[in-house]
Parts: sequence; C-alpha cells; structure tokens
Amino acid sequence: MLARSRTEGSVISISSTSERGSGDAEASSTHATPKTLRTFQSDSILGSPSGRPSTPSPSKARLPDDVSSPPVRPTLVNANVRTYAGKSRSFLVAVPQSQAGSLGLDSHSQGLLDDSGTMFGESQEDDFEMRESYSELRERWGVDASEDDPRPPSPVPASPSPKSKGRRKKGLQEEPLPKLLPNGMINDLKSITELRSKGERRRFLDEVGYLFEGLDAKCGLGVRRGSALEIVTKLCDIDFARRAKAADFLGRAWEVLRDAGAGNGDKVLDAILVFYAALVARDPTDLLDLAAKSDFASTLHRILSSLERSNDPLWLISTDAGAAEFKTAGVTKSEVTLLGSLQRLIRKKSALFEETELVSSRLLISQALAIASPSAHTISHLPALLHSLSAEMNPFAPRVDAYISGLSLLPPQGPSSYLDTPSLLHLDNCLRLLDSCLLGSWSISAEDIPTQTAALVDLRKQGFAKALLALCTTCDIIMQEKELADHRAVASKCIESALRVLINLTHDDLPWCQAVLDNELSMSTIMRLIVMAQRQRRMFEKRAEAEDIDDEDADNAARCLDRMCLALGLLTNLVQATPETRETIGDALLYFDCPGKRGCIRGCRCAGRTSALACLAQIYSQHLSSGSELDVVVRGHMAVLFGLLMECAPDNQRALLDALPGPSDREKLDALLQHAQDFTLFYVTLTRKMAEAQGEGQHEDSELMEVGGGVCSPAGRPTGVFKDSKGEAVAKGVIAFLRKLRDQRS
Repeated sequence: MLARSRTEGSVISISSTSERGSGDAEASSTHATPKTLRTFQSDSILGSPSGRPSTPSPSKARLPDDVSSPPVRPTLVNANVRTYAGKSRSFLVAVPQSQAGSLGLDSHSQGLLDDSGTMFGESQEDDFEMRESYSELRERWGVDASEDDPRPPSPVPASPSPKSKGRRKKGLQEEPLPKLLPNGMINDLKSITELRSKGERRRFLDEVGYLFEGLDAKCGLGVRRGSALEIVTKLCDIDFARRAKAADFLGRAWEVLRDAGAGNGDKVLDAILVFYAALVARDPTDLLDLAAKSDFASTLHRILSSLERSNDPLWLISTDAGAAEFKTAGVTKSEVTLLGSLQRLIRKKSALFEETELVSSRLLISQALAIASPSAHTISHLPALLHSLSAEMNPFAPRVDAYISGLSLLPPQGPSSYLDTPSLLHLDNCLRLLDSCLLGSWSISAEDIPTQTAALVDLRKQGFAKALLALCTTCDIIMQEKELADHRAVASKCIESALRVLINLTHDDLPWCQAVLDNELSMSTIMRLIVMAQRQRRMFEKRAEAEDIDDEDADNAARCLDRMCLALGLLTNLVQATPETRETIGDALLYFDCPGKRGCIRGCRCAGRTSALACLAQIYSQHLSSGSELDVVVRGHMAVLFGLLMECAPDNQRALLDALPGPSDREKLDALLQHAQDFTLFYVTLTRKMAEAQGEGQHEDSELMEVGGGVCSPAGRPTGVFKDSKGEAVAKGVIAFLRKLRDQRS
C-alpha cells in the first residue's frame, strides 16, 4: 500500500524495485501483501514503502520518511480515494508506458509486472478513459430537474492524525455506492412542506395508535367498544377530523373497526360504525374514498335490512322506550348505558342533525348512503332499501285517518310512541336513493334489469303508491300546522322526493298510473299540492315587493315553485297514460283559497269550491302577467296539459275555455297554441342537451332524455330523466290539436 509523503517540486523519490525474495522468507519477515495490491508495490513514482530493501535512484533524493504499511484488508482498498494531509498532497496516478522511460522507469523491467505477470500499464488502461464532466453528471443525476438537492450524502473520508499517517483506521469499511434512480425520482419528498406534513401525519398516527391497539380482535369486547366510542368522540372535533383526513386515518379506522367486529351484529359496535360513516359523510370528498372500499355499501345495506323501529337501539333511546322494549329488542342494561352516551354524543356534538330530530341507526345509515356516489350501489342493495321504505311508511295512512277524526297527526312522545312515530329525514334519504336507482344511476347491468322490474312490481302490489300519497298528505298537513313548525323544512323535502319517485314510476307506465288513481286521496292530494304551492309562492312574492324578504323566504319561494312543478308533472303523466283521468279531474271540486282544514283532507268541503279545471286556469292566468323565465316555462307546460285535458273531452273544453282569460275562444286557443309552441321548443332543446351530456359521460348511443312530465325544477334539478323519445311527439301532437281546434272557431 502507498504511504503518504511530502511531494515537492524539486524532491521526488522514486524507489526501485528489488528482486523478489523467496516466498517463505517473505512470509516469515513481514505480512503478506494482498494480490490486488501488488501492482502498486512495483517501481513507484511516489515513494513506495515496502518490506524489501530498495536503493535510491542516482538522480533523485531519497525521502526522509519511510513508514512500513500495516496489514491491510483487501476489501478496504479504493485506488480512487483522495486524501488531504496538510499543505502538500499526494496522488496515486497511473503512468502510461510511453512516459515510463522519461521518468527513469524501465517499462520492460520486472518491477512493472504484477504477481500474475501482467504489465502494470496494461492493468491500468481504464484509468486513462475520459471521465464525465460536471455538466454530464448534473444531467444524469437530474440536479437541475428537481427542486430539492438530489445529491446523495457521500461520506468524506476523514484525514488521519499525524500518528496514524499512512495507515488506515482499524475497522474502517468502504461506503456503498448510492443507488442510481431515474431522473425525477431522486427524492420522494419534494419540499419542506411535504416533510413537515409527513412528520405531522406520523405524530398524529402515533398519538391515536393506542385506539387501534384497543380495537384488536384479541382484546375484550368492553375494550373494543370503549376504543371505538373514543374514535367517534374525537371525530366530532373539527380539528381532529381535519388532521385525520390529512393522515389518511379515515380509511384505516374503517378497516380496524370492521376487524374489531363492527357490522357483524353487536348492538354497540354496529351503532358506532354507522355513526362513523355518517361523520365521514360530512365531507362528500372523504366519503368517496371510503365508499370505494368493497364492503362499505354492502355493510351499511346489510345493517339497514335488519333494522326497524322496534329493534333500532338508538331509536328506542330517542323515543324514551321502556325496559320491556329494550329487552324485546335484545339490548342489555350495560348496552343501554353505552348507547345512551352515543345518542347524546350524536345530538350534542356531531352537528349532524337538528336537536329536534330523533336519532336512529337507520337515519345514520341512510344519511351516509344518500351522500355516497350512486354508482356505489348495486341491484343487491335494492331489497334492503325497499324493505326499509315500506316499513317506515306504514304508519302514515292510519295517522292521516286519526288526524281527520280529530286526533293529533303525530303521537305524543312516550314509551309506546316508538312504533307510530315516523322518521321523515330517514324517509327523504331513502326516497332520494330510490330516485337515483330509477334514473339508472346505480351500477345495474342489463342482466339485472329484470330483477329490478320484478322488485318494483312487488312493491306496487304491496300498496306503495298509496303509501307515497299518504306521505305527501302527512307532509302537507305538517306544513300547515303551527304546532309542527319545527318539522316543516324536512316535510317540504320529503314531499319533493316523494313526487319525484311518483313521476319516475308513473312515466309511461299504465299499471303504476292506475295504482295511483285507485286511491281516493290521489286527485284531491295532487290538486291541493298545486294550489297550495301557488298560493304560498305568491305570498312570498308579495313580501319581496314590500322589500321585507330575506334569504330564507327566497329559498321557501323557490321550493314552492319546485313543489308545484313536480305536482304538475305527476298530473301530466296520469292524464297522458290514462284517459279516465280527464273525467276524474273534471269532476273534482276545490276552493282555491281553502285553508286545508281536517274535513277537507279527503275532499274540499268549502262553500266556494269550484272545478279543479277552473283552479288550474286561475293559476295559468296568474303566470301570464309574469315575465320571469320560470313562469314562461310553467305556463307553457300548463298549455300542453290543457291540450291533453281537452282532447277527446268536450266537457273539459267548455270548462277550460270559460275559465281562461280572453275576449273569445279563438284568442284563448291562439294564446294556448303560442305558449305550447314555446314550451315545445324549450323542451326539445333541453332534452337533446341532456341526451348529449349523458352520451358523453356514459355511452355514445344513448337515447333522448326527458324530464318527467315535461317539467324542469327551477332549482336546477330535473324531476326525472328517462330513456324515452315520446315527449317531443306528445307535445307536437298537442300543438296540432290546439291548432285544429282554433281553426274550427270562427
């Protein structure tokens, strides 16, 4: 091995190589030099220390220091390592054979041969190849392509102390070369922000690690329940929820809860799991990642299928059920205590619902499922949804009969009220889920369509249409009763969702239309919804004229117009599908300013009642004086509806023409014709744009889309979208009929 020596411009020591001694003598007098190092023990240009005697060259002075090399491990040698020692430096360089003579070296001497007989110059040919420049190295390492320093930390060999000059430190090992990565993948962290974020996530996960440890399947049931309750308690804190989202805590917590047994039948763990899903659903973006898990929707639908009012533990606690009801539901006393704490947590700290809303596991499940993407649901989830809907709407018809007889609409809260008290918000969530299924937004393949059709047929035979109308009637009563003012907002939403489902079911479907008309409350309920919505909207408009309207009143006015358009759409579907609807509506009597007393629920009994056709004509007249774009659409749709009502019904023609404003029948018909044409143009343009939008998002050969009943919601939400091309043909048929009827008038 080479020893460090001072190198001056005038003093260069070149040691000649002595002849080899015998192998036995060399082994006995000094340590054996590794074979790989013997190329450097030949004639050296920098003072080679060796164990053999050497004579100085005649033309060069011998160096004063000659330190023998200690035993060296072969793997520790690196001929390219640079060292620094004071003011002067020594370098180990390869000497070309062509320059060996100028340096006083005999290229053919024995000293230039290594142990294997190979020339020293030939063994160092690679040292004369061109090295990469700094620019080439920067390009290869991607220095300029990254905002971080991509250079891997390379250890700088420490300079030995004077006492250990020329020696390697004992135990020193060669540093491994850094692994070369492609350009742009030098460092997985690109900025200090990511470093800080990663550190924060690690600290957060370390802080909540004990919660996951308590949810291990080997832990006791009480420990798992307590840890699960602690997780949802912390998630009620907005700051903790934000940190949990940044640390990817939400998805991992769902998996840990499932592994701990949540969703497998335990009353407490199941309730905590559905509460956790509802907490995550506060941010739809977070729910997208959680719903992407294979068992999210399936788990919630499975729990929902097993729950009713009689065995929902959170519902029993919210309705102050007695000990007997808890025992019947299979809830122990210790579980009642834990569930009571969970119910108070949901009401007071989660901010999910209003304080007046009754909390239930069914509500938590439907809340999360309604916010999740519709594509997360499949045909296998439909039975659970329909079962929950049917069970929830059973009390409405009896409660309407009780209200008509003089009793309260909703039973007073008490130990026995849990069976008769409905959850309107849960119903609204379930109806929105069913509406998305009917619109084709679920992940239902063509092979599953017969299964869906069969399920809807069974639903119709069970009296679902009658239950929906009873729900609309109940919600309408709630909106009129002052004692139930706290429930008006959710009742309004529930009416809209029920009307959307009815529009989807009755569109071009005679059996469903017949099922609706078979109910004695159908026509009176639909007409009362139309008239009441128009009256309430005009009331809000008068407040606006008086400059006494706020944002809440503006929202209420928009909802009233929504509700009226939806009811008109349902009426249009019935008239279009069943000819007897023309006679039914012609015989219906209604007072336009009916206050909606108990006795008028099944049919208006006010003294000033008139034909339902006259009430529709009055609404049409009120929209004539308005220049609002929405009013133009409404009166255009009503013109098409009037054309359908007058076709093949002479009595309806006379009643409508007598009630419509205008000096003569011809001018009245001419106005109807113009409004119908404007609406048809708008309708065709709208449906084509919707078809194009759906074709771009789903498939190219989609059929024309139609708004249910030809009505578009003023809030920007369509009342229903169908794969149907008959809407345009129906509207054009009405235009042809009105034109012919006008031409017949002199």
